[in-house]
Amino acid sequence: MSVLLTDHQLMHYRRSGALLAATVGGKTKKVKQRSEIEDKHKWRLTDIYRSDKAWQDDFARLKEMIGRIGNWSGKLADSGDSLFSCLDQRDQTAILFSKLQTYAYLKLDEDNRESRYQAMVDEISALGTILAEAGSFIAPEIMAISAEQLEEMKAATERLKLYDHHLDNLRRLRAHILSPAEEKIIALSGNVSRSASQIFRMIDDADLQFGTVTDEEGLEIALTKQRYYDLLEAKDRNVRKEAMRVFNRGYLTYRNTLGATLAASVYNDFFHTQVRKYDSCLQASLDTDNIPEKTYQNLIETVADNLAALHRYTSLRKRVLGYDELYPYDMYVPLVPEAKLKIAYDEAVSHLLEGLAPLGREYIDNLKMAIESGWIDVFETECKGSGAYSWSTYATHSFVLMNYNDTLDNMFTLAHELGHALHSYYSKQHQPYIYSGHAIFTAEVASTTNEAILMHYMLQRTSDKEQKAYLLNYNIQQIVGTFFTQTMYSQFEDQVHADVEAGRPLTADSFRQAFRRKYQKFWGPELTLLEESDSGCLRIPHFYRSFYVYQYATSYAAATLISQRILAGDKEMQDKYLNFLKAGESKYPIDILKDAGVDLTKPDPIKTTIELFGRLVKQLEQLLMP
Repeated sequence: MSVLLTDHQLMHYRRSGALLAATVGGKTKKVKQRSEIEDKHKWRLTDIYRSDKAWQDDFARLKEMIGRIGNWSGKLADSGDSLFSCLDQRDQTAILFSKLQTYAYLKLDEDNRESRYQAMVDEISALGTILAEAGSFIAPEIMAISAEQLEEMKAATERLKLYDHHLDNLRRLRAHILSPAEEKIIALSGNVSRSASQIFRMIDDADLQFGTVTDEEGLEIALTKQRYYDLLEAKDRNVRKEAMRVFNRGYLTYRNTLGATLAASVYNDFFHTQVRKYDSCLQASLDTDNIPEKTYQNLIETVADNLAALHRYTSLRKRVLGYDELYPYDMYVPLVPEAKLKIAYDEAVSHLLEGLAPLGREYIDNLKMAIESGWIDVFETECKGSGAYSWSTYATHSFVLMNYNDTLDNMFTLAHELGHALHSYYSKQHQPYIYSGHAIFTAEVASTTNEAILMHYMLQRTSDKEQKAYLLNYNIQQIVGTFFTQTMYSQFEDQVHADVEAGRPLTADSFRQAFRRKYQKFWGPELTLLEESDSGCLRIPHFYRSFYVYQYATSYAAATLISQRILAGDKEMQDKYLNFLKAGESKYPIDILKDAGVDLTKPDPIKTTIELFGRLVKQLEQLLMP
């Protein structure tokens, strides 16, 4: 990860790693075992399957269901009933697949050393490729049905109208759907296409060990990802410097391998771009959700033209800290360390239930239900997946992984992930399976709106100057991590995909050079980069999902507009927002946001966020350097 991401922004990424214990001078500072955590603070995976045996039984049933999908091959144009039956069988199979996949991955993340769950993840992943192959004939056969015939089929079969939007979307992609035989080949390549990401995950989650560092108490501790981001807030500059050195050294040990896996992922993007007959990797990625390219360009160009406030913040940090040189390991230390908040989990829950009240009674009741009903795995344990995420399946409620350690950042991460969880809850309550998901383009709006409203609550409830400055700086860092950093990442992705499209080689060195240029441009001349600062490009999981991260920035912009209007007492916006949560994927993402009052085809939402950032920097400057 880039060192410019805050702890909380890293929690957007699904990250896990081996957590070790270190013994020094007879003292041991250990990560807890799972058995030491109270059940009320663990997620309840028995809500998915009562036992591994039940999982295995459904796994066998899924194989049979997948085998039945092919019964409709060559028959989709026969009648509306035939088409509906095939789509319904595909969806029921997908629901069961998702249930099985969720259980396997979440059980593995309870302890990444568990070989039986590693095997279950491998089994369900392999079956996912078989499922994709089994249904690979569906899209090409639908494409072969004329528009007139399809309308006749829908008129004759009322229940087929459920799939109106889905069918329209398929036909929109007609030019990029291949023959049934070609689609089958692409489906069979699924395991190969995923291999770069899987290799990265094994290095990042299972094999990578950082070694030890000395904390501010003089105790030598095993460095983990979670501890690393905590240590970057240490008052002792030498602790921060050592933590960053050891952390980066861990990744640089694998720099050539990580460079090769990232290159393989980009080559895979280019392969699918060419096969699907798109002009560029960007176009191929955006077309999946029908996102206009001008939405992406609005973000890139508007931010690139408005970096002055970000440079001003870098300069302010340098002046407040009183350093002649500002380094990346200085970007996290609180500017008002004595005001740093320690927030226990139960206190965080209370703040969420009170602070998010502007979203309405219904939302708060559902939030309380999620917190009290086994949705959340709260605390860090040995070899548990690190970071945080929300994982949803249509067959059950959502699940939230946390590694809560009593920080303000953790409280906002909890608000963020519960925003995802409730978004899924509302979508499943109001949409059939085919529309119950949500594109990342809209998903991050739900999580970030929670954060924005909670931040307003935290700022309003304090009159202490130092605490206000601490919260302002945290708010600034939220925007830095979610908005500016993700836009920088997007520019980097643009560059490396342009390189492969132009036939230029991709290596660890070329990645690092491109990343370094973007890094320095965004944070300006007041930040002095370390030699290893550009290694951040080699450890970002979402680079294995092409053109993914820009959506964090656009989502932040949308959430800024929505939250400002809700906090201003706009009841209509509150209603629109709940409808937005219920919409799922019943429309294209850009249109769902338009219904909520946000038009991301225009630069206005981007400018609103940049203007907010500028105001926050000025307020902080006035408090710290009057």
